[in-house]
Amino acid sequence: MKKVLLLLFVVFLVFVVYNRQRLYLRDPLGGVMRDGVKEDGAQVFINYSNDVLLENDNAPMYVTVIQHENHVGTPAKLMCMHFVVCLADAYVVTLVSAAPNVVVDSMTGKAVSYHQGKHVTVVGLR
Repeated sequence: MKKVLLLLFVVFLVFVVYNRQRLYLRDPLGGVMRDGVKEDGAQVFINYSNDVLLENDNAPMYVTVIQHENHVGTPAKLMCMHFVVCLADAYVVTLVSAAPNVVVDSMTGKAVSYHQGKHVTVVGLR
């Protein structure tokens, strides 16, 4: 029994290491502020390279991915275990629709700031 559990753990560990760029883990301390107002129900997920996936179950409902180099939009394919983890289709996520006029101001390990027109959004991490 110990050997089976050890083998399953090793397989799981290899899967996580191999997919670390595609695997988005929920950040329980993360939050979203849009135009200075905290969004209720917004969940923040981050991957190994601090790309951000935002999911909001309350109105207005949305799923948005923000990757380095202004790759922002709605992901085409996403497998999620709600409130825990999401797996994207590739490292550079395939987008259904790119968010128009979005400019990423800064991406650090602590916060992501971007604006769309006159609306400024700040995503706090960890």
